[in-house]
Order: sequence, then C-alpha cells, then structure tokens
Amino acid sequence: MQQSLQYPRNARELGPRSPSLATLELKIVLFRPVLGLAMVKHIVSCIYFTLMCFLYATTSPADLRAIEAYAPNALGVFMGCFAALHGYGLTRTCRIHASRSKLWTNRWHSLDRFLSPSSQLTLFHLINVACQSYQAYHASHYLVDSVNAIGFVVVVALNCIVTPWFLHSKHKVVRHSVVPLVDSFFGFFLSTLFPSYVLAYPAMCYNVGASHTQGNDFTTRLILASRCFLVTSPLDLVTKTVIQFSSFASLRKLVEFTHVPKVVRKIDPRITSSRTSSLIEHFQLEFHHKRLHFAYTLGAAMWGIYILAVSTTATLYARHTCPDTCVLAFAPWWTSTCQCAFFVLNCALKNVTGDSIDSFLQPDALGRMLFFMDIRRCALPRGIPLATLAPFQRLYGLHVLYSNMSEWSPLNTSATTLPDSLADITIRYSNLTAVPVVLTTTPACLQYLTLEGATISEIPDSFFKAWVNVSQLVLNAINLTTIPLALTGMVNVQFLQLKGNNLTSIPPTWHPTLPRLELLDLSANAFTDAPWSVAQDGMVTLELSSNPIASIPASVDAQLITKANIVLDDTPYCATPGAAPCLPKCSSMCQVKLIGDGRCDWPCLSAACGYDDGDCDSYGFV
Repeated sequence: MQQSLQYPRNARELGPRSPSLATLELKIVLFRPVLGLAMVKHIVSCIYFTLMCFLYATTSPADLRAIEAYAPNALGVFMGCFAALHGYGLTRTCRIHASRSKLWTNRWHSLDRFLSPSSQLTLFHLINVACQSYQAYHASHYLVDSVNAIGFVVVVALNCIVTPWFLHSKHKVVRHSVVPLVDSFFGFFLSTLFPSYVLAYPAMCYNVGASHTQGNDFTTRLILASRCFLVTSPLDLVTKTVIQFSSFASLRKLVEFTHVPKVVRKIDPRITSSRTSSLIEHFQLEFHHKRLHFAYTLGAAMWGIYILAVSTTATLYARHTCPDTCVLAFAPWWTSTCQCAFFVLNCALKNVTGDSIDSFLQPDALGRMLFFMDIRRCALPRGIPLATLAPFQRLYGLHVLYSNMSEWSPLNTSATTLPDSLADITIRYSNLTAVPVVLTTTPACLQYLTLEGATISEIPDSFFKAWVNVSQLVLNAINLTTIPLALTGMVNVQFLQLKGNNLTSIPPTWHPTLPRLELLDLSANAFTDAPWSVAQDGMVTLELSSNPIASIPASVDAQLITKANIVLDDTPYCATPGAAPCLPKCSSMCQVKLIGDGRCDWPCLSAACGYDDGDCDSYGFV
C-alpha cells in the first residue's frame, strides 16, 4: 500500500532558511568592524569594572559613607561580576572560529514568540533611553563642569535622534546589526568611558595619595562625581544596571547576529566589491510600511532635541550669574537661579572688616544646593549663626580657616543645630579656648572633624560622645597635655591626629578599644617613650616623628620602622648607630606629605619648606 506524502503544515516546520547572498555579504562587511568594537569595548569595560571593584574594596568606610554609596559591599561584588561578564564576552569574541552561543541565541529566540525582532529593538531602545535620560537629569544636580554636563546629554540626545532611524532600513540585517551597534556604542560611552574620565581616574589619584588631591576644590569635584556615577539609591541602581547590561547585551547580540562561518568569510572579496551599490541600497530607509516605528522615531528625536535644549538652556543661557564667591556651580534642569556648589570667601582679600559674613551667604544669591563652604581669614569672633546655615541642607563641608573665632554657640533662634548633611567640619587656626558649643550636637553623618591651631587644652567627655560616628578626628596643636579617656568610646575612628600638642604618655588600655584605628599621629609632642604595642600587629601606622625618642625597646620589630609602620623621623633615635633610615623634615609640624597637597598648612609656610609649594598662594599671606 502506497504511503501518502506528509507536507509541512507551516513555515516553521520547514526549518531555518539559508541566508541570501545579500545577507551574507552584509554580515561579511559588518563582521570586522563589529569584532573590533566588541574587543575594544570588552577590554576597556573589563578594566573599568575591575578598577571600580578595587575602589569599592580599598575606599575607607568613612569615604563611602561620605559619598552616600548604596550597599557598597554588595556593589563591589556586583562590579566584579560585570568585569567577569565582559571577560566572558572578550573570550567569546576572540574565539571567532567558535559556533554561535546557544545561550544568547535561545534567549533571543524565546522573545520572538511575544515580539517581532523590530519591536524588540524599539522596546529595548525606549527602556535604554528612559534610563539614560534619568541619569542625564541626575547628573545635572552633581556635575559642576558645564562641558561634562552638556557632553553627557549630547550623547543621550544623539542616541534618541540617530539610532531609531535605522529601524526603517530595508534589509533586516541592517536593522538588526546597526541598531545594536549604535546603541551599544552610546551605552559604552555613557556607562564606561565617561565615568572613567570624570570619576575613576581622579578617584585613583586620591586613593594613591597623589599631590594636590586634598584641596577643597578637588574634594568637592570628586565627591560630587562619586555621588553622580556610583550607585546611591535603589532607583539609581536599576537605571545604571539597565544601561550597563543593555549595552553589553546589544553588543553580544550584534556579535552573534553577524557571526558567519569561517568558510563563508573566505568568499572572494571581488564579489562583495562588485555589489557595493547593491549593498548600499539596503541601508536606504522606508517609512510607509512601519508607521508605528516612524511615530516612535519622531517621538524619540523630539525628546532628544528637548532634553538637549533643556540642558543647554540651564547651563549656558538662562542661568543667573552667581556671585564671585561661587567658584563652582550646578546647572539643574528646569531652573534658572544660581545654584552654587563651592563657596570661597577670603575676607582679607575682599576687605571685609566686620564680624559677620551673613550678607555673603544669602540663599537668594547662592541657591539652596550649596555643597562646600570655604571661609578664609574672616573675623567671625562668634562663629556663623546657625540660622544663616539653615537654608543649606545639602551642605557637605564647612571649613573656617585662619579666623578670630573665640566661641561658637547657638543663638536664641529657631535653628539650633548644624545642617544634617554636614560630613566635614574644620576649624583651623582660631582664637578658641574651648571646643565650640555647637559641636555638642553634631549631625549623624559627620565623618571628618578637625580642630587645629588653638589653645583649647581640655575637651569635656560630652563632646566625644557626640562625635561617636566620626572616623577622622584631628586635634592638632591645641595645647592638649593629656589624652582624654573618653576617646576610648570613639569606636569608629580610623585616623586620629594629635600632633603638635604637649603629650607625654598615652593610657595603656586605650588602643584595644579602637578596633578600626589605622593611623595614630603623635608627632611633634613630648614623648620619650611611645605606645609601641599600637603598631605591633602591622595594621596601624604610628607616627612619632619630632619627638624626643632616643631608642626603641628590643621587643619592637625593626621591620616596622623600615616599612614605615612606625615613623621616627626627626628624633634622636635617627642618630643612633644602626638605626633604620630616617627622612628629614623641614619643620617639626610639617611632614613631607603636606607640602603641595592642595591645602594651606601654616607650619609649612616657610622658606625651609618651600612655602608649602604654593598651597597658600591664594590666601594672600605674602
């Protein structure tokens, strides 16, 4: 009995069609450019995410809190995963003779059951543009360089304006290759290249202690860039992850799509060149069959033009002029008033002779987004009224340098505390004889506290209880004769400086209660012996230079001195036969690392110290 023939019931049962000659030729033309882009992107991204993982691991907890890093431990691992992901992508790209990845092919084919490939490209581009637009808006509140702020928006706008037009190409190979190619390039720039330039390089300079990285202007730029490009909230995490992963996925899809077996890639190049005009035809656009895509293209282009106009207007044209005391400023979208970021007032240079500077700190003139306040050589005998600081609830740093401040107490006003956002308070070289009363109640996020160059001599225990969250405490040259026992309650302190006082001994039970201590600076005091046990485990750096220490106990490992875990520069010990090498100091209070660090250090302002390598030039002392 003759069997009847069984015919396929639909096109899918016929199996995949063989690619046309035009398809093969287009893929061959795109193969090497795509391969080159993929290798460059994977290499650079792998390095970038490895670097970010390193920064998360090496940045101190205090600095991470100061930049408001969200879940830093988890995000450090997350950055490592992205580095590994790009390492995998690089491996797949280098194996050009390998077959297509079933993982990516199956994932994309599973989506075909719900959306056509063109609709997938449109949807993914829409999500990507939405996340990039949010990040551009977010950046306008943190980037203080107009070129960087506008440059970021320009790339987002180009992605909106340029990419969707390729959805209208006649040939599907052009649609499915050029759209991911352009989208991946823009995503690569926004998620990797741009943050590398604005954040990663300056952060590395800061972490390795490069010169001029302690200046307040550098610090302001770095912290703001960190808050912009590091994850600071769940929404920020989602949008950054979408941009990062979509850029990676677009590239992997592109590489897989343009994959052509090696035997096919050996096609005679004369065939391709002879059909150049025919290939160009496939890049032509058609609109009448894709009205929804055309509507999306117009909408995306209009959105790109709109955000570019908003950013340019806010940054260059509609912004009110800030006072000359505003060194750095923000340009948030949809605002026109001055929004100062970094405020510097030198009363000596501006001939301000009064006791108050309130007229320079008006929110109507500076805006309410003020981030850092640097006050130099102003009288301020009673400090700055808290009511004057109250409008600036985004204030991160407050430095009062070289003033005549003799007290600072809350006045009988509605504002009785410092702004909650303050993380850095510094009062250097004043007429204080006691710790200012305003410091009895400090913001919970306070990380860095400096009192230097005064005659305070004694600090009540109540202050140390208020400073329990401080990680860097500097009490230099304030005439201390004993180390307060209440310091033992500061379990979060990592860097403690007590140099230039009149200290002769340290409580024997003090160190074990400071589990996070990394640096103890007791230089330029009156120690003849020292708390050697502090540095015995090699985890704490003990700075003892410029003390009258003539010898070290036999129990102290000499390697600790050789490795600079214990520093004995400018001490009688240095003249001892067989002593470890010591470095010279130009002044007992001026360490080599302070010269040229971007901060004006009074002990270094001498000919012997090279006048602090110009750090004090803008102060007008000479």
